[in-house]
Amino acid sequence: MSESTQPSVKFVPGVCPKCGGQLEVDPTQEAAVCKYCGTPFIVDKAIQNYNISNAHIDHVDKVTVDMKGSVDSVVGFFEREIDKSRESRREDKKIEAENQKEFLRSSWKIFLVMFGVVIVLWGFGNLLGFFK
Repeated sequence: MSESTQPSVKFVPGVCPKCGGQLEVDPTQEAAVCKYCGTPFIVDKAIQNYNISNAHIDHVDKVTVDMKGSVDSVVGFFEREIDKSRESRREDKKIEAENQKEFLRSSWKIFLVMFGVVIVLWGFGNLLGFFK
């Protein structure tokens, strides 16, 4: 076959799924390699990426966006996080209160032991005549 009788390939625009490079791809091929990043890709995927990134809307009469489910989901998430935070603070306060009680018990025990030692020393001091 001569060069003039070979069918010409019509390349179409595509976008590399890895690096986003703008490509011209052969739609008759299954796969190709990006000339920018060297990543192999599926040609149909690159064409879809191009079509999605270059899509436009010519005319719209009415658009309805129902965000109730999304808003409820976000609000629910924050409510759960606030509840977790409150519970965590309650637990921290309980632990702090227990630590304070234990500290007071230990402090009283040390005070009573020291008071007892002072009384005993005072008694021995009197017995030995140190305080006459």
